[in-house]
Amino acid sequence: MLVENKFNKNDIITIKLLTGEEVLARYVSHDAEKLSVSRASVVAPNAQGGLGLVPWMMSALPDTIDINMSTVVTFTDTAKEIANKFLEATTSIKLS
Repeated sequence: MLVENKFNKNDIITIKLLTGEEVLARYVSHDAEKLSVSRASVVAPNAQGGLGLVPWMMSALPDTIDINMSTVVTFTDTAKEIANKFLEATTSIKLS
């Protein structure tokens, strides 16, 4: 069966891992063994009592992280509002 790749490089995706973690990231590529992403982040509580994005791996460089596909339950497009917040948090771009 031919599986089409619906993602383009730098699309914002949401990844659900076997651990239950939900990771937001920029898509780089994937194959049967690994999912490559950049700027991987998770939602976490902030000091103001709300929620914010923090790096998924605090000590890793943000460029490219390879995730073993055997630990990925699924990955899909991120809701537009959340993707916009991700872009604002990981770049200097401010979206209205």
